[in-house]
Amino acid sequence: MSFRFAHLFASSPGAVGRKPQRWAKAACWIAFLSPLPSACWRIAMLAGADTGFAEAGVYRSSASGVLYVLLLDALQVGTAALSLGLCCGWGEKVPKWVPRLGGKTVHRGLAATVGGAGALCLYFVVGVIAVRVIGVSAGFWEGWTPMAGMNSAQRAILVAAYGPAVLWPFALTVGLVGYWRRRG
Repeated sequence: MSFRFAHLFASSPGAVGRKPQRWAKAACWIAFLSPLPSACWRIAMLAGADTGFAEAGVYRSSASGVLYVLLLDALQVGTAALSLGLCCGWGEKVPKWVPRLGGKTVHRGLAATVGGAGALCLYFVVGVIAVRVIGVSAGFWEGWTPMAGMNSAQRAILVAAYGPAVLWPFALTVGLVGYWRRRG
């Protein structure tokens, strides 16, 4: 038995062309927008802004450090942008310009599986980071956080930049539910 990638774009993978529910569309936009402030914070840190991040010099001083931050931002923004596919036409049909797959209908199971796996990863990553930062900040245990050495204004900016990312997995989950129901 051979597996062909094209089978994921079957001829009857779910309904297309239905208008997304308002709540699902809002969730998709929240899932897209919520990680953007943290990406902007990292770009500002790379550009030399006084973010108070003690390890900023490590990332700014080497090509590998700069590349790491830029690739992290590209990955974060790119995956966040995929959330919009759950409420836009290109999440139902592959854009015509894509070779061999252009115009084919995306199977709703593909989007649900990939999006669900992404949401699970986000719950884990965001949860672990939030628990660590809150635990160390509240004095429950000792450890390193990115806020080490920051003044109160710098900490507030960091929380404002990273805080919205906590919404990302929840909003993505709501967007996935809307997508699944609309395409069913």
